[in-house]
Amino acid sequence: MTKQKHIFILLILFLTFKGYCQSKIGIIKDKDGFTNIRSDKSNKSEVIGKIFDKEHFTFFENDDSNWWIIETENGQIGYLHKSRVSFVKNGYVQNGKLTNKNVSLSAKDEHFKEVIIKFIQLKPTEEFYDFSCRGLIRTIKANKLIDEINYGNIDPVGSDFGLTFSKNQNRESLFIASKFGDYYGEILIIDENGKIQNFQGGQYFVTENGKYLVSDWSSDLSGLTIYDLEKKQLRFNNELDFYLGHWYFENGVYFSPIWNGEKEIDETYEIDFNRFSLKKSTMKIETGNKIEMTNQNCECK
Repeated sequence: MTKQKHIFILLILFLTFKGYCQSKIGIIKDKDGFTNIRSDKSNKSEVIGKIFDKEHFTFFENDDSNWWIIETENGQIGYLHKSRVSFVKNGYVQNGKLTNKNVSLSAKDEHFKEVIIKFIQLKPTEEFYDFSCRGLIRTIKANKLIDEINYGNIDPVGSDFGLTFSKNQNRESLFIASKFGDYYGEILIIDENGKIQNFQGGQYFVTENGKYLVSDWSSDLSGLTIYDLEKKQLRFNNELDFYLGHWYFENGVYFSPIWNGEKEIDETYEIDFNRFSLKKSTMKIETGNKIEMTNQNCECK
């Protein structure tokens, strides 16, 4: 079990994903023989694909919208107007086949300046081996699809899994989310134009001066990522030969003890922000202030 699983639970208010009904299988009803798939729930949003007659897809009803989220046979996720959807049966389209399996969907739209950030996650309500969680993060600006990352499967390995972000961003020009699972956690950084950068990481903290984001890798490998929030560039993204414990702060120094798999030992490393590296430190955790991490691990919802 990696060090990240031992970090205490921080009481931060995280997003609540909006739930949709269970999966259903449908076909379109359109005199033209096809229906456009939209990137968002509006007929002004960008067309990202098409559904044709007799083509089966999975859809999820949404009580407060005329637009329903659908997933095609090849895994594309988008929106159809509910008037174009004809119900076939309860179930899920899996690998092109109609099954009786159930999948739940949760979705959240976050507005960041002029960008809409969409978080969509699909999870089977019963275990089947093709996927444990599907995750999608999509950015839209002025009805145009700007960027997208589609995680076709997020395995629930390394404990928790899925996409999450803190509502208390405290950033003016960047939006920060995290992905867990697959033994490969990520930091997802979205700028005000909607472009997404993703690096190895997971939980993170921001330095007191607001300049740097620091994130341990939520991975079976030990590593550290340092991102320059002002210059919007990666400064450090390296694997480490040892695991780090909690992060502490004292007299302008950010430091962490080594985690030996069972406990933190009396050997610390600190961040050198001049060389963007880790170096051995004389700092002691007994005198340091423990740092509260942001974007705690989550379960796919």
